[in-house]
Amino acid sequence: MSDDFGTVNVRPGARAREIEMLRENYRKHRAALEQMVAEAPTEQLAGEYNRLIASIDTSVRKLDELEGVGGRPLVPPPDTDAVYEPPPTAPGAGSSRILLIVVAGLVVLGAIGWMIWRASSDRSAAATSSSPQIIEQPVTTTTSPTETAATMVPVATPEPASAAAALRVTPAVQDYGTIHRGTRAVRQFELTNTGEVPISIEVARSACRCLYYDYNNKKIAPKARETITVTVDAARAKTPTINEQIAVTAKEDPAATATIGVRAEIK
Repeated sequence: MSDDFGTVNVRPGARAREIEMLRENYRKHRAALEQMVAEAPTEQLAGEYNRLIASIDTSVRKLDELEGVGGRPLVPPPDTDAVYEPPPTAPGAGSSRILLIVVAGLVVLGAIGWMIWRASSDRSAAATSSSPQIIEQPVTTTTSPTETAATMVPVATPEPASAAAALRVTPAVQDYGTIHRGTRAVRQFELTNTGEVPISIEVARSACRCLYYDYNNKKIAPKARETITVTVDAARAKTPTINEQIAVTAKEDPAATATIGVRAEIK
């Protein structure tokens, strides 16, 4: 009768090779588990590894039994000269048993591999959790109240003072005395630029419309002086008394002003 069962080759030579491959895989897994038992971080993991080793030993014993039944004769007891004969088996029973054991062995190897992977993951997680954690602490520095106040209160940077214009008239008022109608009287005033920038000046018109001014229209340098000549035309005066305050303004800075005072009696 043929030893072929379905698509599984169970000829004696092929069967022996398959059993030897299973046995070799069992040995590798067992060696890996023994190493993991020695390095297990907890007793619980070591117990799991030992149970896996016991399961591998059981599977190896089954392979030994399978090899003795289907491949090589079992060794008779040493204290007897009788030739051992294996018990008769039904046709095809050995092939079915071999097939079942091979399939079971593959399933067991897969389960053992998965359990080894899981145990390795648990061991890595346990090692990670047991390793000391480094916690970064914020670095604090102690500062004195003076340093804290200097840090919190911004220091105002003084802005450079803008150059300002300023004027001064000397004398502030001049009395022209009595002026006969139809004649003219002349006086001079001295204007000083007391500011820090060059300026040009502008003299306002009089209320009586009888005053005339003569001065240089060029800019006056800082600390420099300019002469303003003021003429009273008595023919144009509308009142017998003249009392005028004429404004002199710097064109560059309208806030910089001075006044020219004029007094006269018209007859």
